[in-house]
Amino acid sequence: MIVTTKDISVLQKPMDDFLAKDHSLDELEKLELRTSLPRFDDETAFELGCFIREEARKMFPNKCITIDISLPSRHCLFRCTSINGSSLDNTKWVQRKQNTVFRFNHSTFYVRAKKGDIPMEQRFFISSEEYAFHGGAVPLYVDNVSSPIACLTISGLQQQQDHFLATAALLEYKTTM
Repeated sequence: MIVTTKDISVLQKPMDDFLAKDHSLDELEKLELRTSLPRFDDETAFELGCFIREEARKMFPNKCITIDISLPSRHCLFRCTSINGSSLDNTKWVQRKQNTVFRFNHSTFYVRAKKGDIPMEQRFFISSEEYAFHGGAVPLYVDNVSSPIACLTISGLQQQQDHFLATAALLEYKTTM
């Protein structure tokens, strides 16, 4: 089999670098701020979702990864999996991660780091049945808008990989706008 650059993810090297170190809250917040898009609509959600799906299939060809882009009203603009094999658990993870993003206006990875070793029920007085502090959901911001206009959620990998795929894909996609 001949491998072409079309078959290689542009995100693989940056992912390896990201996973190689721990990140402070300040670094995670700065990364979130860099992902703000110049515009966002249904077409943007579809293009972004398709881009992430293709990157996910290159990086993790044997993993079923759920990709979801939803508004704060929970109206879903894009949802698919990278390959066959999803279950109702994926949907529940997506919902719990979205709840976290829309409540705290930060990524689930950021909120997990902020929580530290204190259980979420004690730290924030919320239920782990409704919220998930596992990486993979990030707020989608539009330039000059202070609240998230949507949430991008990746579920199906290790939480650091879910988070990286979401943020790095946003940064890469942003260069095409």
